[in-house]
Amino acid sequence: MIQLFLQRDFGNKINATFQYIGQNFRSLGMALLYIVGPVALVAGIATGILQSNFLKIATQAGGNKNPDPMAMFQIMSQFVSPTFWLVILLSILANVVVILTTYAHMKIYARTNGAPIGVQEVWNEVQPAIGRAIIISLLSSIVTFVGFMFFFIPGIYVAVVLSLSLAVTSFEGTDFGKTWERCFKLIRDKWWSTFGLIIVMGIIVGIVGLIFAIPSAIVGFLIGGKLLPDVSVVWLTLANVIALVGRTLLNSMLYIAIGFQYTNLVERQEGRGLISDIDSIGTNPSQPRSTDEGSF
Repeated sequence: MIQLFLQRDFGNKINATFQYIGQNFRSLGMALLYIVGPVALVAGIATGILQSNFLKIATQAGGNKNPDPMAMFQIMSQFVSPTFWLVILLSILANVVVILTTYAHMKIYARTNGAPIGVQEVWNEVQPAIGRAIIISLLSSIVTFVGFMFFFIPGIYVAVVLSLSLAVTSFEGTDFGKTWERCFKLIRDKWWSTFGLIIVMGIIVGIVGLIFAIPSAIVGFLIGGKLLPDVSVVWLTLANVIALVGRTLLNSMLYIAIGFQYTNLVERQEGRGLISDIDSIGTNPSQPRSTDEGSF
């Protein structure tokens, strides 16, 4: 079993992420597939339809000798269409649900000491937190956006701090106010290590995610090269479904890493894992503690 609440240095957090995935690949994968999969699937279909509409308008405008002056208006109108807003809504929901599913799995794993985890157990943890998590996610995005618009560097700072927000609310059940306060308290003196972890894991996820982008790239190449001028909406939709579903599920790798950063920060400040080890003396052997993270 992997002890979640344990002080870890930078490399150990990355190693723990891959160890956790390796040990829980089946149970976590099934939970993501059943809970997140349907939302990501519908989002992928909606994205494919939206792209098909854009392509159809662009093709008609480019194929006429006399360009249609209404083409640009038709393209812009797609950004206020029900399909566009459905894509935005479903994308946000899919991202929130994959985060909640990941942290719910980690929470149950810690509570049951690594016992087998079923999809229903994870769903029972996810369901009551969805509304709260969406509100926190939207408010965090607004605050971060304002920070980027007016003060770029503070925007980056706040974005990294609030990257812990859904981990905090998942494990502790806090509202936005308490989550905000908790994130700033936990990340004190550890902003750079959190930032570095997000960058490194983001690069890894991005590289692996290129696999799921291959179908979209192929379809785009065929269209751009005039090899597939009359592309069917079915092919665009299928390519987008593969890309979006794959990328969404793969993002859980990043959130597991952030989850280990959260448990690392909690352990450093509160010694939750140490207290648990003391309580278990005489029953279970405690695991050796990792070396300190140092100034990083």
